[in-house]
Amino acid sequence: MYEKKEEEKRSAISVSSIKKSASVPWLAILALGMGMLVYGIAESYGPVAAISSIIPSKFSYLGFGLPYIAGGIGSLFAGIMTDRLGRRNSFLTVASMIIIGVIIFLAFPTSTAALIISFILIGMAAIGLETPIITAISEVVPAKWRGNVEVVVQNFGNLGVALVFIPALLGFTAAQSDLAYGILFIAPLAAMLIGYWGVKESLPWKSAKEGSKEEVKKAWENVDKGHVESVKPTSPLWFRLLFITVIGIVQDVAFVWITYDVAYYYFASSVADIVPVIGGITMMVVGISFGIFFAHKFSRKSATTFSYGLLVALWAILWAYVALTKSSSGLLLLALMTFLFVPTELTWGTRAMLTPELFRTEQRGTYVSIVRTLVWIITGLITMVLSYIVLPFNVSSAIVMAIFITGFAFTLAWQIKGFETAGKSLSGLDL
Repeated sequence: MYEKKEEEKRSAISVSSIKKSASVPWLAILALGMGMLVYGIAESYGPVAAISSIIPSKFSYLGFGLPYIAGGIGSLFAGIMTDRLGRRNSFLTVASMIIIGVIIFLAFPTSTAALIISFILIGMAAIGLETPIITAISEVVPAKWRGNVEVVVQNFGNLGVALVFIPALLGFTAAQSDLAYGILFIAPLAAMLIGYWGVKESLPWKSAKEGSKEEVKKAWENVDKGHVESVKPTSPLWFRLLFITVIGIVQDVAFVWITYDVAYYYFASSVADIVPVIGGITMMVVGISFGIFFAHKFSRKSATTFSYGLLVALWAILWAYVALTKSSSGLLLLALMTFLFVPTELTWGTRAMLTPELFRTEQRGTYVSIVRTLVWIITGLITMVLSYIVLPFNVSSAIVMAIFITGFAFTLAWQIKGFETAGKSLSGLDL
C-alpha cells in the first residue's frame, strides 16, 4: 500500500513537472532563432572574406570551403553534447564558442593566422549550433506545427546572409565587416542570455534519459498537446541515415554553389555582389511563407520530391540560358538566379523538417550531428574543389546537375521505402 502511494506520488510529481515546463516555448523559439541568425552570418563569413577580397583571391577557395569542413567537425561535437548534456546546455556551450571566435579575430585584425583560426572556430560553432537547434525544436513544438517552426526558425539564417551582403551591394566594405562582426557577437550573446534565463530542457529528452516508457509517452503527449497519431518507422536506420545525408549534401551544395560560387566565378562582379542579397531575401520570403502557410498542409514525402525536382528543372534552365547566350550579367540572368532560390529554400526547409524526425530521442542529437558532419565536410570538399579548379561553366554545371539529380532520385526512393512524419508524434520512434 505504501509503495503504491509512493508510486502515485512520483507519477503526480512527474506529470506536474511536465505541465509546469510545457508552456508555449516562445522564449526557446526566440533563442533558437537568434542562433540561426548567427548560423547565417557565420555561413557567409568565409564567402564574405573571399568576395570582399579580405583574403587574397588565390585563397578564395578556402573561404568557400574551409568554414564548412570545420562546421562539419563542430557539428559532430555539438551532437555528442546534445545527447549527453541536453539540448539547452549544448546550445549555450556552442553559442559561447562563437563569441570566442569573434574576439580572437577582433583582437588580432591584421593576422592571417587569427583569421583562419577564427574561420575554423566560428564555422565549427555556428554550423554545429544547428544540431541542438533543430533537435530542440522537434522536441518542444506540438506535432501539428513542428514543421512550420522548423522552417521559420531556419529562415533567421537567410536573414543573416542578407544582412551580411547588403552593405556589399552598397559598396560599404567596412560597414559590411562591422555589421557581420557586430551581429556575430551580439546575436549569440542574446541567444545565450535568453537560453540561460528563459529556456527549459526538452521534456522528451529528460524522460528518455531518466524515466520509464510511460513517462516518455506522457512527455510526448504533453509536447503534442494531447494524443496524436505516432510516426511508424518502417525503414531501417541505415536507409534513413543514407537518405537524409544524401539530400542534405545536395541541398547544401545547391545553397553554397548558387548563393556564392557560380556568380563569383562565372558572372560579372556586380552580379556576384548582388546574388547573395537577392538569395537571402528571396529564401527568407519563400521560407517564411512556406513555413507559416503551407508546411503543415503537405506530406513530407510530397514536399521533398517536389522541391528537389524543381531544383533540377530550374538549374537546367539556367544552365541552358548561360550556355546558349554566354551571358554574365543582365536582368534576365538575375531573374533566373532569383527563381533558383525558390527550390534552394524549399529543399532546405524539407531537409530541416525531416532530419530530426527520423531518429529516436536518446540518439537524436548524435544521429543528426553525424548527418550534418558528413553533409558539411563533403559539401565543403565539393565546393572547395570546384572553387580551386575553376572548370568551364558547362563542365561545372554538368557536375552540379548530376549532384542535383542524385538528390531527386533519393527523394523518389523515400517515396517508396520511407515513412511519413508530417503532423505525427515522434513518440513512435521511442516507444
